[in-house]
Amino acid sequence: MKLILQTSLYCITCILLSGCAKKESSALLENMDDAGTGAEQARILQYIHSHNLQLTKDPTGLYYAVIDKGDSTSFMTLENVPYITYTRRFLDDKLIDVALGPTDFDGRPLKDHIAGWQIGLQKVAKGGRIFMIIPSALGFGNISVEDIPANSVLVCEVGLVDFK
Repeated sequence: MKLILQTSLYCITCILLSGCAKKESSALLENMDDAGTGAEQARILQYIHSHNLQLTKDPTGLYYAVIDKGDSTSFMTLENVPYITYTRRFLDDKLIDVALGPTDFDGRPLKDHIAGWQIGLQKVAKGGRIFMIIPSALGFGNISVEDIPANSVLVCEVGLVDFK
């Protein structure tokens, strides 16, 4: 009798936990459309096709092409402060902002930038340039920032001038 009760309790616990896991998984799957799947992914692929781009897709969902690897000896970490030049656009090629001269964003370390830049800038060395298409989940997500609406895909070309 004790064994039957323990087995029944175990089965009920497993069923309850799997029900919770399904809800969490469902929430994650629902949010995946914002992370570069579904309609957003289709828009990104259309942009790549219409611009005849040859990009690599990182496992995180970042699309990129290293334009110039840089000096190939000095790679930054998340703790470093990048000095960069950049252009940032939307998928319709509308310019959001540009920094033609090096900026360090008030001394902000790489770990405090959007995830897309964190991932991409570690793929080039000092002096390198990278082109990136950043899904909204690796950008500002569902938050509007100045002229950038929530859930925006960003098209960026970033030059890593230096880092400290």
